[in-house]
Amino acid sequence: MTAYYAVVATFIVLAAGNVTWQIWSPRFRHHEPTDCGAGLDALKRGVARARQAAGELSDASEDAALARFRQALLPEWDRRDAIAAACDSNADLATALDVIERLRYAEERAVRREVSELAPLRRRVEQLRTSPPYP
Repeated sequence: MTAYYAVVATFIVLAAGNVTWQIWSPRFRHHEPTDCGAGLDALKRGVARARQAAGELSDASEDAALARFRQALLPEWDRRDAIAAACDSNADLATALDVIERLRYAEERAVRREVSELAPLRRRVEQLRTSPPYP
């Protein structure tokens, strides 16, 4: 019984330590100085580029379109935490960052919708256009 409790206690301590580290480690990170305005512009360009890249895949699966969208967000979105740290001191810029992040997630949902709902409809309409089922 002692061995069982030791294993369970070890697991609980390791899991709690992992969760605690995930919560508090961002506060201890130091980012290189970044211009908030330039960073926000870079994030916007990344979203626009990702939207265009995902739109180029007309017959791709949802996973492939999402992977292409997320890949096209880089390298700007790798620096998101540094940009957020630079924008923290100004409430208006922090709000702008929030709006850009919401746009990113809305665009990602749009990519999913595009692939899963609209692409099959477009293919069907194209089939109807080339061979109409009506006299």
